[in-house]
Amino acid sequence: MKYYFVDVKTKEGDMLPWRASFWAITKAEFIMSSLPALFLPGTLCDERVWLPVWKQLTLNQRRYVPLQWANSLEEMLSLTGDRVLPDEKVHLIGYSMGGYIAALWALENAAQVASLTLIGYDAAGLTNQEMSRRQQMVKMIKAGKFDAGNTNYLARFIHPSRLDDEAVASVVIAMGEDLGKGTLIAHTQATTPRKALTASLAKSPFPIHIIGATNDEIAQPEGVKQMIQTISPASATFVENSGHMLPLEKPSELADALQKIVNSGAK
Repeated sequence: MKYYFVDVKTKEGDMLPWRASFWAITKAEFIMSSLPALFLPGTLCDERVWLPVWKQLTLNQRRYVPLQWANSLEEMLSLTGDRVLPDEKVHLIGYSMGGYIAALWALENAAQVASLTLIGYDAAGLTNQEMSRRQQMVKMIKAGKFDAGNTNYLARFIHPSRLDDEAVASVVIAMGEDLGKGTLIAHTQATTPRKALTASLAKSPFPIHIIGATNDEIAQPEGVKQMIQTISPASATFVENSGHMLPLEKPSELADALQKIVNSGAK
């Protein structure tokens, strides 16, 4: 069997001493580990939601889809496609709303998908109750001021133990204030209604990985577990003691899971 020798860097980006800086991998593993990883954020989020995770990942190529720029579903899908070269395969990593966009794009472009990782996302689609709640929320936001620091708003997304944590709540508030209610309205309307994709994903040709949180009130564990049973993904992970803001609440655990997914893509 032919092996390839590649440089190894520490998580801080420093090269290891030359005698320890090479490790042997097969050609298939080399190809998979060299593929780009494409990250998609959630509603009212930008790259700040991924920063704590990125700091702990070792990736050959990292790309980001700025969904905060989009005003429609078509624009979200276009922004995703713009970051994938022709005939190139990528690891798609979508969080929350970004999971929906990543799944949609993957199903439409299966030949370019090395793997699809869905974080804090339930592919069952929106219930009538959730669609009504979203419509009411949009009306209220349009009629008044949006307060990203509202305690009730934050409590839907963040585990109670992290509501006073500046590394979590302060980032959520800052993204909400910077992106503003216009982005929240655009994101909500662009993804409402939301297609049920579970059945289509179950028949997809690419490996799917699912990561949930045990205390997620948005992508609730019960629904995610049903999705897992239907899809039979390549891997499924639940992170303990985290709310919906998993990339901010548990970045180390999420980074470890993602590193394994990218590294073992060829196995």
